Amino acid sequence: IYTSEGPIVYTGDLRMHGLKNELTEEFVSEAIKANPIAVITEGTRIDQKKTNISERTVFMKAKKALKQNKNMSIVDFNFKDVDRFTTFYKIAKELNKQLVISFKHACFLEQYHQDKKLKTPDSKDEQIKILLPKRNTGTYDLKEDYRDKFIKKRLNYPNIINAEDIRKNPSKFIVVLNYWYFNTMVDLKPYQGMYIHSLSEPFNEEMEISYDRMKNWLDHFDLNLIQAHCSGHINGEDLKSILIKIHPKKLFPIHTEHPKQFTTLDLNTVMIEEGKTYKL
Repeated sequence: IYTSEGPIVYTGDLRMHGLKNELTEEFVSEAIKANPIAVITEGTRIDQKKTNISERTVFMKAKKALKQNKNMSIVDFNFKDVDRFTTFYKIAKELNKQLVISFKHACFLEQYHQDKKLKTPDSKDEQIKILLPKRNTGTYDLKEDYRDKFIKKRLNYPNIINAEDIRKNPSKFIVVLNYWYFNTMVDLKPYQGMYIHSLSEPFNEEMEISYDRMKNWLDHFDLNLIQAHCSGHINGEDLKSILIKIHPKKLFPIHTEHPKQFTTLDLNTVMIEEGKTYKL
C-alpha cells in the first residue's frame, strides 16, 4: 500500500516450500525495492525450524498410496490451495486416473487458469471430471434439481460425471471430496477404498469433533486413512531471513501465537494489542 508517508507491505501467508517459491522470492524482491515504512507480517510458524517436509514430500507419499490402491480413492484438501490441487492433478496424470472435482471447485479452477503464472489446467481439461451432485429429486433431473447459477452455467460441459459412472470403474478415479460433502459417499459407495487427508490434523476442540465424525464415515465404508500434508506457511528461519532482508522501519507481527519471537530480530518490532490503533 503506497501512502503519503511511504509504502506499507503486508505479507499475507508466505510459503517457500511449495511449488511456486519463485513467486515468494519475487514478492520479497519487490518489498526490498519499496523500502517500506512498515511490514505487517504473518508468523504462524515463527517458532518452528526448517524441515525437509515440502509439497514434493506430499506428492511422493500420496502417489505411492494411490498407486497401490485398487479400489476407489478419495482425497480431501483445501480447494483454494493451488499447490495442493497441482500435486493431485500431477498424480492423476502420472497414474492415468481422472481427478474428480465439484462444481464449486471448477469455478475456482477457471479463475486460476486465467493467471498464466500459476499454470493450472482449465476445468474442462481431459484429466478432470466434474461430479454432478444429487439434489431434490435424486434423479439428476436437469430442469428440477439444479437451480444454482454456478451449476446451471456448466451443465453443458463435456466432462460431467455422476456417482454411478464412478462406481462402474472406481480405480480409475481420484475423487476430491471435502468433509462437508461426505454424504456424497452414500452414492459413491467407496467400500474398502482409500481416503487421503491432505489437511492439517485437528488442533482445537471443534476440529477434533469434526475429525471424529470424519473417522466414523471412514469406518462405515472401511476406508484406509492416509495423512499426507505439509503446512501452507513459511518456517520461522526463512521468515526471519526475509524480514531482515526487507528491513522495514517498523514491524507489526500478526496471525501468530508467538509474537515475542520477532523481538529477537534487529528490527523495530511493535507488539500488537487488540483494539488499539497504530499510526505511522
